[in-house]
Amino acid sequence: MNSSILQKISNFPISVHLNEICNNLKNSDSHILILTAETAAGKSTVLPLALLDQFDGKILMTEPRRLAVLGVANRLADLRDEAAGETVGYKIHLENRISKNTRLEVVTEGILVNQLQSDPALENYQVVVIDEFHERSVNTDLAIAFLKEAMELRDDLYVIIMSATINTEKLQSYFGGNELSVPVMSIPGRQFPVEISYKENWSVFQAVEEALRIQKDGNILVFLPGISDIRKNEEILKENLKDDVEICILHSSISLKEQKRVISEGPYIEVNSNSGVRRRIILSSAIAETSLTVPGVTCVIDSGLARVNRMNISTGMENLSTEVESEFSAEQRTGRAGRICAGKCIRLWSQFNPRIKDFPPEILRADITALVLECAERGVFTFDGIDWLDKPNSGAWAESSKLLKTLGFLKDDGHITEKGKTALKLGIHPRLSGIAIESYDGKKLSTEGAKLLIKYSSYSKVSEDLKHRFLSDLERRLSGINFEKSPEQDLILFGYPDRLAHRVTQIGKFPAEYQFASGRKALIYEGPAPEWIVAPEVMAGKVEGTIFEFEEISEQKVQNFIKIHAETRKKCEFVDGKVQKTEILCYGEIIFSSKKLTVSPEDTAAAWVTEVQKKGFDSIPIDDKIEKFLIRVEFWNQQKGEPVDLCQKLVNEVEQWLPPFLGTSSKLTSQIIYDALYWYLEGSKIDSDVPEQLILPNGRRCKVKYEKQSEIKPIIEIITQRIFGCFETPEICGKKVLLRLLSPASRPLQVTEDLEHFWTGAWVEICKEMKGRYPKHNWDYKVVEKE
Repeated sequence: MNSSILQKISNFPISVHLNEICNNLKNSDSHILILTAETAAGKSTVLPLALLDQFDGKILMTEPRRLAVLGVANRLADLRDEAAGETVGYKIHLENRISKNTRLEVVTEGILVNQLQSDPALENYQVVVIDEFHERSVNTDLAIAFLKEAMELRDDLYVIIMSATINTEKLQSYFGGNELSVPVMSIPGRQFPVEISYKENWSVFQAVEEALRIQKDGNILVFLPGISDIRKNEEILKENLKDDVEICILHSSISLKEQKRVISEGPYIEVNSNSGVRRRIILSSAIAETSLTVPGVTCVIDSGLARVNRMNISTGMENLSTEVESEFSAEQRTGRAGRICAGKCIRLWSQFNPRIKDFPPEILRADITALVLECAERGVFTFDGIDWLDKPNSGAWAESSKLLKTLGFLKDDGHITEKGKTALKLGIHPRLSGIAIESYDGKKLSTEGAKLLIKYSSYSKVSEDLKHRFLSDLERRLSGINFEKSPEQDLILFGYPDRLAHRVTQIGKFPAEYQFASGRKALIYEGPAPEWIVAPEVMAGKVEGTIFEFEEISEQKVQNFIKIHAETRKKCEFVDGKVQKTEILCYGEIIFSSKKLTVSPEDTAAAWVTEVQKKGFDSIPIDDKIEKFLIRVEFWNQQKGEPVDLCQKLVNEVEQWLPPFLGTSSKLTSQIIYDALYWYLEGSKIDSDVPEQLILPNGRRCKVKYEKQSEIKPIIEIITQRIFGCFETPEICGKKVLLRLLSPASRPLQVTEDLEHFWTGAWVEICKEMKGRYPKHNWDYKVVEKE
């Protein structure tokens, strides 16, 4: 690097490690390096410049969001005194700044997946950098799986995976190595101290007032869960604050132009500054947690909440819920305040509130329809057909495959169709691809198709110019295709066939209730409530969903749809406590006609299957024995890194585990359920790995119970004398047991997961007090007495 660049990057902590990082990458047996770097270390801003200097080939670097791509690429280009598109360029959807001279390309993870699809060995690149790996989008996991295959085809491809925090051991194991073959480096950051205060029950406005009072310099970054909370607080702040502050919004729903403005080199306001520039209060979603640098921030206000998207497999609907943020997110948010000077963070919750360490990756909780289609193009037709860092849920894979087959994108054997290959080229969700393909006449999209594509895509709230570019780009990608048009049905059904719903309440009654093919019901609370609708935007809810956006469908087009998709099947269910068997013409759970059939003994099991599918796991007799077994299974899944909604999984798969044990019995008991679950969930393995009793090193046997807190923990409650002679904390599946130590009268004394240091620490004071209360008991923790 030339002296000008070296001078610009000299203050970044990572700068003194650049040669070591590059050498470790070159000398790595696996050609993989895992890099953890604290906040403001300079990993995204500085390391790519060193890679340009020390590697001859092209470099591909990913960022998790479009805005982060723009920010990183422009910063790197500025450091080289160039414009983006020269040595350093970028590519996002609808925007490309890459030239023939570009050697470093900054892209989204989705574009990396596309590159790996078109060139499985990634022949045009020498180095791939995966930045902000901890965010773990579906595309991150897909790219990593494809990259692993690419590295098996080449011996000259290098990969750096970096983030603020990474489970390094898991990644090393995934790539088949250890610290020698897959080296790990940790780089310190340039973090100034941040003073944290907790203000439970405070409003955002109260916190902003406090922040303006105690932190006279710099901008204030406020983390809120979603756009509705952001808009509400924006209104309150504008009404109550003086004009000497500027209220800004940072959220994916606002225009890219406005997002760029907010993260541009904005003002850092100093005390007594006469610059005339107002301080900023930036109301942001989790978008600003990592990968984006919001300038001038010296104070963070953290609501402690995040919007988390989870797919309900049984309904095919997503549930975007507001949840308590993770420990990791809280730390990342706090770190935003300590980049330029000592900062402050106001947390709007109690410091004693429990929270999980981190959320599971998207591949375990979000919609994987696009992933399944990408895999089919790759020649992967089952959920375990490729080596995943975290294997997707088999039920989610099956439901996504079912939808893709209905859309005409997959064949019955899981292979991709020509229509499916076209859908992948469009760069949009497969649902929207279905609408786009059907609405294209060989030259342009129909007016109705264009309207639906804008309404249900991420381009619904952008400028008219960007909407036009989006549609023009789709028409360009669709040019030359000529698929036979399907029988006349409403366009929306070519993207959302599973969202067809029939009104089951009377006309004029609100809320209006609708029945979906999945069996789920959802409500429209006001406005028109047609008999037939398709509802693209609906939240699953716990019992009933809520419909936010829908399209009305005519009776004739529903009939056309039924001719293709309806099926005749037998259904057994309980009606007034008795089994009723019917033959029905239906689309999923939407029934068009039915007739009664004679009931046979084996139909009871089928009726119970229907009952569980309809009403959930709580509809069957569950006793304490079953609950204790299931929480041990959940703990086992948790420790194996495979967290699943166990009850939902059992509902989805009830046909596999319940009928074999119920047989023709007319009564379902908790013992039958326990036996079925013990067999289906490999109870003997659970008993071995997650025992209900442990034998301590001193020879005593003790019970273990498992409690669900922010995560499931194994717990032993024991009178302290009975653990004398034990100097290491017991572990189960690699998790330390939480020890609740009791007095001889079984009253709580201490809770610890660190028995190693307990005896020489807290125990010294506890022992003094206990000797006075119970002088006849043994208080020498090294002496074990037999009972």
